[in-house]
Amino acid sequence: MHKTTESSSIARDAAAPPVQRRDARSNRARILHVAQGVLADNPDATINDVAAAAGVVRRTVYAHFASREALIDGIALEAADSISAALGRVPAADESAVTVFVRQTLALTRVGDQYRLLLAVARTDLGHNSIHDLLGPMRESAAAVIRRGQREGVFSSYLAAEVLILNIEAIALSILDATNAGAIGDPAGATTTSSLVLLGIAPDDAERIVADIRSSDSSARAR
Repeated sequence: MHKTTESSSIARDAAAPPVQRRDARSNRARILHVAQGVLADNPDATINDVAAAAGVVRRTVYAHFASREALIDGIALEAADSISAALGRVPAADESAVTVFVRQTLALTRVGDQYRLLLAVARTDLGHNSIHDLLGPMRESAAAVIRRGQREGVFSSYLAAEVLILNIEAIALSILDATNAGAIGDPAGATTTSSLVLLGIAPDDAERIVADIRSSDSSARAR
């Protein structure tokens, strides 16, 4: 009888670690999710701010991330993965530069908080050159589309594509902030249309282009 009880105890102990690991993964994922919004709103937010927003004690955050810098690196990596996945779903083979640019920008705004996080943190002096590196491939992808549009004469060439991308990022960040403040109801449309205007397309044409591509994509998904 004693052996049976002991065996049952050992079995329970052996089963416990996977459950604990699942709980730990769940807590870590929740902290990362909450921290994305907190740091996007305030890049200077502290571990205490993140813990309070997540409804946990500071010790719980430190159990997963040894420092504020480690937390930022963790959420930046997750954000970059999500953004890369979103951009990877944008078809670019035989479409016009305008269409590809619009679809890329719409894809970025669909992961708005994560994109805003990277932009906001990259604009502050946190010593995180790795975040600039994470944004590098995204910037180059968009710059390549802009250069193509400039060669085709559909985008203006008054500034280099690399400079235009930085201006577009500033527009995206301000629109996402305005959305959080309740001033804008369609951040995806506003960001994409404003970006096209910055690239030299007339406002009315930019609105129509964005609306047409959205409608076309919606129809394709419905089929």
